Amino acid sequence: MKTLFALFCAAALLCSCAAREKNIPMDKYDPDTGYRFSNLKAPGDPDELFVILTFSGGGTRAAALSYGVLEKLKKTRFQWQGEERSLLDEVDVISSVSGGSFTAAYYGLFGQGIFDDFEQRFLYRNIEGELKRMLFSPATWLKLASPDYSRTDMASDFYDRQIFKRRRFSHLVDKGRRPFIMINATDMSMGSSFSFIQEKFDPICSDLGNMTLARAVTASSCFPVAFAPLTLYNYAGRCRFHPPTWVETARKDLQLNPSRFRRAQEVLSYMDAAERPYIHLLDGGVADNIGLRGPLAGIASNNPAWSILSKVNQGKVAKLVIIVVDAKTKPEVKFDKSPDPPGLVDVLTKISTIPMGNYSFDTVQTLGDTFERWEKDQRNYHGCQRVLGLNNCRNKQMPFPPPAPVELYSIYVGFDQIRDTDQRTYFQTIATSFYLPKEQINDLRSIGPRLLDQSAAFNQLIGGLPPGTRVKP
Repeated sequence: MKTLFALFCAAALLCSCAAREKNIPMDKYDPDTGYRFSNLKAPGDPDELFVILTFSGGGTRAAALSYGVLEKLKKTRFQWQGEERSLLDEVDVISSVSGGSFTAAYYGLFGQGIFDDFEQRFLYRNIEGELKRMLFSPATWLKLASPDYSRTDMASDFYDRQIFKRRRFSHLVDKGRRPFIMINATDMSMGSSFSFIQEKFDPICSDLGNMTLARAVTASSCFPVAFAPLTLYNYAGRCRFHPPTWVETARKDLQLNPSRFRRAQEVLSYMDAAERPYIHLLDGGVADNIGLRGPLAGIASNNPAWSILSKVNQGKVAKLVIIVVDAKTKPEVKFDKSPDPPGLVDVLTKISTIPMGNYSFDTVQTLGDTFERWEKDQRNYHGCQRVLGLNNCRNKQMPFPPPAPVELYSIYVGFDQIRDTDQRTYFQTIATSFYLPKEQINDLRSIGPRLLDQSAAFNQLIGGLPPGTRVKP
């Protein structure tokens, strides 16, 4: 009888403790505090060489590929402003999705320490197996019996204890150093990216600093069906938040600037706690599987608080480098060889991955088009200047100032760039899971650096760095 009573008490205790982590309200809106790009410093001139990395989704496959790219950037050494540095030291922003968010968050928290223990804590670990074993634990069953606890909360708790050492965003604020880590999930209602940065939490009057990095990474990797959406509480109206001035103007820009209009609508929707008391977040890959949309907004607009366009126009950026690390696969399709219609699993898999792939392709193309337009503007301006000079038009001047001189480097790291057909097929068919054989992880770590070596844009970047640039073996 005593044993049964003890078991009952233990069960009741577990159920009462089984509560999800909640984002907390913010008493007063302050645009100068919290996890913002403007609050992170970099040594020397932080903007002259501005480097952005984006890490795609794809489970351990994506984490390993992005980790290999970090290793390559660490080994690329050069002299900059009188001291030897690495390209990794120059990274200012990392925008990530799903599997890539594990690498991004870990590097953001621990910097060079990622090369000491990330392999043991995550890469070579059977995370998927450990989560499955937790599901078969009676203690977990009792927790899951609570309406305030789900498999998503279970995963978040596990990542918090076992991978991210219980660190919160306040640790990134206290660290005060770049890179600025943008962990991206998908707003289920808006279908748009939701970044775990204070700028996104301001409209819902919530303090991001108290949230664990594990919670953000869990939201970023909440693949539909397998995991429940992660929920944020909306406290809008409690902190006297005032939207930026551009939001009101953008409300009238549907025809003139649709993307700006869309971003304004997102801000306004978060400010309406009565209509949206909760924000439900899914895997970031649903909205943007390569994490490039946020940086694109910063490149094309002055509106984001961390606008890169503003820095370029002010002449602060001499070289702008964007490295897209895309672990997109192309698994073998067998149902096209049969007259029978595909089954439910095949249909669900394809409708959840094909739009991601197509959208990612369009996003990379948009980046290329943006850089090409900038370069064309520079050529046209200087071409017009030469015409005025040749015609000896001494009293004639260009009616507007020249575009800011900036060197642009768009670098793409993806399996479809592997030249050998068999090798390309091998990488494109690696499973999307949170466990891979050690050999596959090693292959993924090595293919990223090789793809960088064969990238014309990466080699142009290396050639444009100060003499003495080298890659350590």
